[in-house]
Amino acid sequence: MLQEEMEEYVELSRELVKVLVSDGAVADLKKSLDWQEAMINSLVDTQMQTLDLIRDLLSVEEKVAHTVLATEETKQKVSSRLHKIERELQDVCEKNASEIEDLKLLEDEIEEVEREAQEDTTVVIPSALYMAKLFHSVTKIDWDYSCDSTLIKGIHYGGEIAQPICIDSTQRSKIFICDYLWSLLSTEW
Repeated sequence: MLQEEMEEYVELSRELVKVLVSDGAVADLKKSLDWQEAMINSLVDTQMQTLDLIRDLLSVEEKVAHTVLATEETKQKVSSRLHKIERELQDVCEKNASEIEDLKLLEDEIEEVEREAQEDTTVVIPSALYMAKLFHSVTKIDWDYSCDSTLIKGIHYGGEIAQPICIDSTQRSKIFICDYLWSLLSTEW
């Protein structure tokens, strides 16, 4: 469009020269000058409108860029939070599956003991090894039998982190020791 206007301007200049050399030069010159002024005004208006459109376009592009960046940032935060929740869910599912499996084993052992008790009418005293395994399944405590007899030592695996146990039975009452050990057991079935 600018190129066409420039060509018209050159053409107008040629026409002006022709008019100047002819007889009705003044009237034609005035008409040409008015036409030239109108063309220049039109050109300036067009340039101003173009600049306004470019500014508007740049403003819109900037807003869109900010929106895209904000959306991408939100997407990354949500994605990160989703991955964290998925990992936590997977950990909980694995822990739950392990606890369900332990519970089923314990139930199987109890059923086996009940079946044996029903089959045999005599009183059966379970072996020390069986009792130790049963207590470990319920309490999730590995006892340290090699320590001094006044110490109660072991490791409790029932929580999220293994917890050492070391109680001096000469310093604590039997009630305290009993209450402390019961507090370690999970009440969730």
